[in-house]
Amino acid sequence: MVRKKSLSELEKAEIKLQSLLEKRDALNDEGRVLRQERDLVHEKKRELSGRFRELKGQRSALVAEARAHRARRDAFQQKAKALIEMRRRLRTTMGGSLGEELRRAKREVAAMELRQQTATLTLAEENELLDDLKARLRQMRELEGLKKEQDGVFKEVQDVDASITELFAHADREHKAAVEASDKARAFDEELDALVASITTLGQEGDQKHEAYLDAKAKADEIHAKVVEMREKVLSERTTKRAEAREARDLIRAQNRAVRAALLDEKKLEASADEALQALLRKGRVEIGR
Repeated sequence: MVRKKSLSELEKAEIKLQSLLEKRDALNDEGRVLRQERDLVHEKKRELSGRFRELKGQRSALVAEARAHRARRDAFQQKAKALIEMRRRLRTTMGGSLGEELRRAKREVAAMELRQQTATLTLAEENELLDDLKARLRQMRELEGLKKEQDGVFKEVQDVDASITELFAHADREHKAAVEASDKARAFDEELDALVASITTLGQEGDQKHEAYLDAKAKADEIHAKVVEMREKVLSERTTKRAEAREARDLIRAQNRAVRAALLDEKKLEASADEALQALLRKGRVEIGR
């Protein structure tokens, strides 16, 4: 049975280091993706926020326009009400109809003049008729003056009526313009509400992405600290391993040198023995077996 080789401390450290590097890189990749997604969400949020500000500005302009129209409408109505009060006072000063009284006075004056010219009157009767005629003529002149003033007031009242009608027409147009501007402003409300909801959702999503990114980054930083620690351990183990290997090589080299030295000494002995044997052979003192 083959015995399973156990892992050395260096191999264990290198495996642990590689595992930590992979985890750290995976978390960094996850964090990079989350950061990109967060940035995309924030960019979309900025776009919608820009659209919201644009629409809100347009709506605010319409609201201001409607407010201005209502202010002008109220001003026209206020002027019209003031003229209505003026017209009421003018009509009060006009009193009853002076035209009928003036016509009656003219008929009476004409009848008196005709009677003076055609009737046979005593001196006393004629004097009395002349007094009545003079009095009626004065009354008629007064009525003519009052009628002239009344006609002027009536003309003024007619002018006031026209002004009142015109003012109310202006007020009505301003009211319609105010309603139209308000309707246009309200037309933005639905889109603005939808934008607010979307911006709120994107803000929450962006915050979640950012928190997830920070969490992944924190985990990656934590593992990176372990990577640094493990790398130092690996480097230390490698340094120790190299020192042991160097020491082993030095021992082997020393052993090899010792062996070579011993071998060299053995060869020298053999060479000396060979030389001695040759010398004996030359002198004939040694015979090779016959």
